[in-house]
Amino acid sequence: MLMNPRSVILIVAIGLGSTCPVNAADLLVTQYKNDPSGAPYGIALEKGFFHNHSLDITGIISGAGGGSSVRNAMASDLGYGDVTAAPVIAAAEQGQDVKIVGITSRSLADLVLIVMPDSPIRTPADLKGKKFGISNPKSLGEMMGVLVMEKAGLKQGDVQMTALGSLSGALTALENGVVDATSIPVILFRTRGGESKYRVLVSPKDLPLIPSQLGMATGQAIKEWPEKLRAIQAARREGTKFIYEHTDEAIQILSKLYAPLPPKDVGIMVKELVEAKFWTEGRIEMPLLEQTVHAMKGVGMLQNDVDLKKIVDASFLPPDLQR
Repeated sequence: MLMNPRSVILIVAIGLGSTCPVNAADLLVTQYKNDPSGAPYGIALEKGFFHNHSLDITGIISGAGGGSSVRNAMASDLGYGDVTAAPVIAAAEQGQDVKIVGITSRSLADLVLIVMPDSPIRTPADLKGKKFGISNPKSLGEMMGVLVMEKAGLKQGDVQMTALGSLSGALTALENGVVDATSIPVILFRTRGGESKYRVLVSPKDLPLIPSQLGMATGQAIKEWPEKLRAIQAARREGTKFIYEHTDEAIQILSKLYAPLPPKDVGIMVKELVEAKFWTEGRIEMPLLEQTVHAMKGVGMLQNDVDLKKIVDASFLPPDLQR
């Protein structure tokens, strides 16, 4: 029996449509081009990993950070965002319908703790009685400072935390001798001169093990489009594995993302983060979140402990990462 040509076209169109991603959307990642935490998403986008999982990600939006990124992720079409850990925990504690669905990076190796080259400070313990520059109170930089000082045996109050309003402000204050040390994102560090201008006090692999960023999803996303959350986690995992297994090619891809940072500096940064095992495939390690809560209490973001099991949902990770 002969078929009407229009019917054939319709059948072919339906068949093609069933294998192609639908519902194109942007993905929100905090400080996407200014922080390497989101690098696996950039790899996944470039290599087509999202598309391979039937998810059409049209672009990646860079979130400003803090609570604003959490709110923007909640309002996004996907109801998902890769954001800083502390604001997600704080939002959940305040009754917002959000859950942690994966961990992106398992340390603060995307930051560097620095002093000026001629500084007498040689170890974190030498910071006693000194000023530590931060962008704002309760920031990730302050949490990093608190944990580093604690590990060095210093107590709260031994180091004066000085808020300068911005990361560049903290760096300028360091250069002008207003503060004695500060922590800044590694990309900003390398953009402003890196080791030729500053001295690293604590190397990336020795920085505290708390998540720099993690994946969060709204209750609506969890209930109404769980397959999209699984696709995001699977594609991001592939992006992470690609960085570790094909580091040189990953550096070429990421050099475009982090321009105008020179490719040589991108290469140094990526290899340091690989050595530090910075990126994770997604497994939710509860000790890392417990350490985050500890740091949040240390900077006054929380007063009490948090029942983390209530705000975690690992069911969207690949099965082997759910254990």
